[in-house]
Amino acid sequence: MKFRFFSKLVVYAAVGLLPSTLRAGEGVVIFISCDGMRPDAVTALGEEGAPHFHRLRKEGAFTDNARTDKTYTVTLPNHTSMVTSRGVVGKEGHEWIINTDPKLGQNLHRNHKAYLSSVFAVAHDNGRRTGLYASKTKFSLYDISYDERTGEPDTTGPDNGRDKIDVYHENDDTEALIGEFIAAETEKPFDFAMLHLRDCDSAGHKDSWDLTPGSPYLEAAKKVDGLIGRLLEMIDTTPALNGRTWLVITADHGGWTGTKGHGENDQPDNFTIPFYAWGPGIPGGKDLYELNSATRRDPGKENPDYNADAQPIRNGDAGNFCLSLLGLPAIPGSTINAAQDFKACVATP
Repeated sequence: MKFRFFSKLVVYAAVGLLPSTLRAGEGVVIFISCDGMRPDAVTALGEEGAPHFHRLRKEGAFTDNARTDKTYTVTLPNHTSMVTSRGVVGKEGHEWIINTDPKLGQNLHRNHKAYLSSVFAVAHDNGRRTGLYASKTKFSLYDISYDERTGEPDTTGPDNGRDKIDVYHENDDTEALIGEFIAAETEKPFDFAMLHLRDCDSAGHKDSWDLTPGSPYLEAAKKVDGLIGRLLEMIDTTPALNGRTWLVITADHGGWTGTKGHGENDQPDNFTIPFYAWGPGIPGGKDLYELNSATRRDPGKENPDYNADAQPIRNGDAGNFCLSLLGLPAIPGSTINAAQDFKACVATP
């Protein structure tokens, strides 16, 4: 378990469009990655087994047919896509294909042979307080890639320093992790925080991605639903968060039915993931493809290439989407949702 705590000046910057109920700088984004979570796990559990995910479906917008990266359906490559809004491979990809704890001296920039900006960097450099709460040690990759030594100098407005993640915290016990996050968030809210919940992935690798009632995998999904419920209760009962907090939820991959793996990138069970958006200005019960019909297309059972004319909603949309909710510009060098044309809010000023 690792704790890092830093304090930084919060300076609010107004960029882009926000829901009309909030002004730039007023909102809070909590971005959650449910590692290894298949979208149909929520369907299999039903409203009784997953009441909080069903609340998000009723009160927010979602799809059960979002996509991972085209080439990789494993954890770190996809999470790096989430935080950089880039695909994995190719000239413009982030190129991080390793899925283990980073070795001494490794970081995103050294591997890419150029600086890779991120959602943490943009939020931080615009004066927003950032946090990363992870349940796998390999997520130290992001802490060591955006610390006071490896982070790029802040040239946006006041100098907030090179350390782009104000608080990094790791605990493999997700019940404890959520409790620690809630304690921190209610004391001094992060403007942008990322949470990683490992439970579905751990159950899938141990006992398979099995959707039969009572399976270890569905029990893990039920546990994740309960963790989401604790966050919703926190938001509902905390005046500083109620009415000004967005939840953005997706996954890094699913899992192939009946197996203990998810690395095969041609299997729909592996590359099909959920994407949820909930909070101020987001309409209830809406399909995200319906809200984004001009810029995204439901891929059916396919996972199109990045050069396809019609792109699906991907987990890589998340970084720039979260920044757009905060009224901040896109991640420099990003290629997924770089125009920030993936929307979930119906009202803008």
